[in-house]
Amino acid sequence: MVAETLKELYEETLSAAPTSFEAGELFTHVTGVKPLDADTRPAEPKQRQQLETLLKRRGGGYPLQYLLGEWEFYSLPFKVGPGVLIPRQDTETLVDAALGALRTMAVPEPQVLDLCSGSGCVAIAVKHEHPAAAVTAQEFSPEAYSYLTQNIALNGLEITPHLSDLREYTHPVPVDLIVSNPPYIPQSQFRDLQAEVGFEPLAALDGGEDGLYYFRAIARRFKEQLRPGGALLLEIGMEQEEEVAAILRENNFERITFHKDLNGIVRVVESHSPIKGTSLS
Repeated sequence: MVAETLKELYEETLSAAPTSFEAGELFTHVTGVKPLDADTRPAEPKQRQQLETLLKRRGGGYPLQYLLGEWEFYSLPFKVGPGVLIPRQDTETLVDAALGALRTMAVPEPQVLDLCSGSGCVAIAVKHEHPAAAVTAQEFSPEAYSYLTQNIALNGLEITPHLSDLREYTHPVPVDLIVSNPPYIPQSQFRDLQAEVGFEPLAALDGGEDGLYYFRAIARRFKEQLRPGGALLLEIGMEQEEEVAAILRENNFERITFHKDLNGIVRVVESHSPIKGTSLS
C-alpha cells in the first residue's frame, strides 16, 4: 500500500477487500477511525503494513472475525479466534427461543444449562436478557473454554463455566432449560463447506456420519436431568428438524415445536420433558 492519508488508505482497503463492509471493519480495526471519518491525516507506515497483511490473509479465506479478534452477537461483544466457533446471527434464533421458553416458566431463578457452549455466546446472551437465571456453560475444548471464560468476564456476568465432556457431565440440581448448538454437520458435507469454515475447529462442526451424533447423545444423557416439563432447545442444520424430532420422541420428549430463523429456515427444535401423569406430543 502506498497511501499517504487515511482517506487514501481506506480507498485502497476498499478496492482490495471482498466487500465494503469488510473494508470498513478492517480499516477501523487498524486505524481506530471509522470510514466516514477518514480524512487527510497521515497514514502511518505501520497501519499500511498491518492492513496489507490482514487483506492478504482475508483473501486466503481466513475468517474476518478471527482477524478482528472480536465479534458481536445479540448486541454483545465476544472475543473470538482460532479454536472457537464464530458466533453467527442464525444462532440468535436459539437465544430468542430460550428467552421465550423462560418467560412461560413460573420459576423465579431458573436453572439453565448451555451445552457445547463454545464462545459462550448463547449462555451470555440468555443471562444478559434474563438476569435471574442461574446459567452454567459446558464446553469440552480447552481452547474454546479459554474464550468462554474471557467472554464471561468481558460481559461482566455471573455464569458458571464447566470444562467437561457432555457425555459425562451431570448437573448438580434439576435443570429447567437446556440449550445447545452442538456439532451437526454430516461428515459427507465437509468438502462443500465455505473456505472460511475450514479455519474453524473441526470438533465444533463434526456431527458424525449423519450429523445427528450429538443430538442422540444429548437426548439420552439429559432427559433425566431436566425437571418435569423442562425445555430442551437444540440448534440444527438445514432440513434436520424431522430427524431430530424423531430422536427426541424416542427419548420421551414431547410438545415438539420448530423455530425459524430470519430466512424462514427451521433453525431450532424445542421439546419438553414429560410432566408426570401426562403424555403430550
